[in-house]
Amino acid sequence: MPEKQKKYEITDICHPKYPWLRRVRALVRINEQVEAGTLGGFVESEANLSQDGGCWIYDQAICCGDAVVEKEAGMFDGTLARDSALITGDACLFDRAAAEGQCCIRSGEIKDRARVAGDAVISESILDGLSPLIAGDSHVYGEVRGRFVVKDLVLPGEKLVNPTADLFILENRERHVLVKTRELKPPKDYPQGRKKKKDLER
Repeated sequence: MPEKQKKYEITDICHPKYPWLRRVRALVRINEQVEAGTLGGFVESEANLSQDGGCWIYDQAICCGDAVVEKEAGMFDGTLARDSALITGDACLFDRAAAEGQCCIRSGEIKDRARVAGDAVISESILDGLSPLIAGDSHVYGEVRGRFVVKDLVLPGEKLVNPTADLFILENRERHVLVKTRELKPPKDYPQGRKKKKDLER
């Protein structure tokens, strides 16, 4: 049985500050942004970036230690994943965001200087698939699931779950909600051509 075509190789291009890390290069077209020959970010070993799916490490991003980027996830800019962090699903890291410890980021965006660490879990809502945005100088150690904007501290053991389409905002120790406007709609069995009753004469 022929060996499966690898999607990337690890080059001899070392990181200027951390010489044990080396750039990856795409061997095939991986997704709409990454054609064959595209240079990516830095890894410590092939275990850091899955050879399957459309996942990729872009720009100057680093994935090292036992951290893994897999499925359709992406690391951009100067982001960092280390220790045993798992970046999976459609999760994306931007700017100077970091994933550390045993955290699992399954969906959503982590950006700015946000840090997800410890046993944190970032995930989409089971009901509607909406995902969190972790931004600013956040430090997240707990669970955040669903439609949130977090610019705050989430302590270990804290479980923030949003089963609604409303947007919950946590910022500077304050909590707000943006309620999604919903129109009243007739039931499915309501006759479409039904006319409104005329106002009764007085």
